[in-house]
Amino acid sequence: MPQLRLVAIAVFVCSLAVPAFAQDPIPVENTGDAQVAATAPDGAQAIQLPPTSPRMVTTPVETNNLFKLTVGDYKNFFSKDTAKTFGFVSAFAIAAAPWDMQAVDNGLGIPTNAFGSGNLVGSFLFQTGAGFASYAVGKGMGNRKFAMVGRDIVRAQFLSQGMVQVVKVAVQRPRPDGSDNMSFPSGHAASAFATAGVLNRHYGWKVGAPAYAIGSYVALARMAWNRHHATDVVMGAGFGIASARTVTMSVAGSNFNMGVRPETGGASLNFTKIYK
Repeated sequence: MPQLRLVAIAVFVCSLAVPAFAQDPIPVENTGDAQVAATAPDGAQAIQLPPTSPRMVTTPVETNNLFKLTVGDYKNFFSKDTAKTFGFVSAFAIAAAPWDMQAVDNGLGIPTNAFGSGNLVGSFLFQTGAGFASYAVGKGMGNRKFAMVGRDIVRAQFLSQGMVQVVKVAVQRPRPDGSDNMSFPSGHAASAFATAGVLNRHYGWKVGAPAYAIGSYVALARMAWNRHHATDVVMGAGFGIASARTVTMSVAGSNFNMGVRPETGGASLNFTKIYK
């Protein structure tokens, strides 16, 4: 039943993107204040309430220095969120372990020709180039949102590949085709899932779901071409997801500050979105 096993692995890898803790709020681009007027009755003095936070709320300055951002990403990677991600992914890797030997010599029956393009789409150069292109297009069109997405894709690629290459050298696992000892984890899966994770965090599941499906396609391609075991692509996907979550912390980590300002004949309630 090669087809059944193929479907099972595809669902297996794609489901990595749907842990219970991944219910992140979709980012809101509007950083301005939303004011709700609370008008006092005529002749009555408006009640002046102190703001909930004593600090002054200022508009954050967007950092465009990619080197500084990437250095910070490596520091932030080692977090409770990353540990939680890898705890979830490790359970899938253990479950996928029985398929490792079947992947050798394409024992899973994956149609090689149908997955040939996955080797290109999942490459670090392709994904990073797509990120830089998105950033350039966003800047050129004056679309700050699109530019930030492109920038975060590039950051996620640098972070995921930096981590993956270190693990590859440390583990020295032979590839199924015997070409070298750099099999674990899969760099292609990491790149594809890093991009998918960034798109999901910025745009939600309408964009994230197809992106994760492409990531699963890349993972299957690496197995079809006998370059990786099943556990290689599962853990590679984990590095990609963890990296995407790291570089987009500010997207899901925003909150609101509230304050009351006196107005003529009443008062206004101010909500200001703060990006961490």
